[in-house]
Amino acid sequence: MLAGVVLTAVSGLLDFPAFLRMWRVSRLDFYAAAIALTAVLFVGILEGILLAALASILLLLARVSRPHVAFLGRIPGTNSYSDIARHPENEPLPNAIAFRPEASLLYVNADAILECVSDRLRQSDASKVRLVVCDLSASPYIDLAGARILHQLHDDLGQRGVRLRVVGAHGAVRDLLRADGIVEKIGELGRLVTLENLLNDL
Repeated sequence: MLAGVVLTAVSGLLDFPAFLRMWRVSRLDFYAAAIALTAVLFVGILEGILLAALASILLLLARVSRPHVAFLGRIPGTNSYSDIARHPENEPLPNAIAFRPEASLLYVNADAILECVSDRLRQSDASKVRLVVCDLSASPYIDLAGARILHQLHDDLGQRGVRLRVVGAHGAVRDLLRADGIVEKIGELGRLVTLENLLNDL
């Protein structure tokens, strides 16, 4: 009977439609909520909340450490570009690869982004690629580890005779990259430098 009373009380505290909505919309939120519920039930309220907060931080770090890297193609009939994996109808770029990290470039994800781009280069016909463009429009912040992967990518591409350019960088990102000396290697980072212009210059 006591167990029945406890289960009835707990079930009244649960919002099952909200759990189902989280499962459909955001698995990260669902996992965080499930961990919080389980921890509170089996460990205690205070300890459970602390454990849930720690788990949420670890889940966020796991997601940030493996961000999506979009490889861009031209939207047919336009001068705009979007993720070719999401839109297979996009036109591949001739003699070029353009990628857009969809997260800030930080020490926790810099190597993963570099690995992703390197894998794409290995899968491409190296003899045809003459330009690699990094679109930073979806990266509001970059740290020194993020700048380091651009230096490393520039050096690796230079050995193949391929140029690296950066477009779409936000003001603070441009300031850091200029201070780190990347401009001397890859060229200007101004707002007027666009993917379209670079492709036209090929």
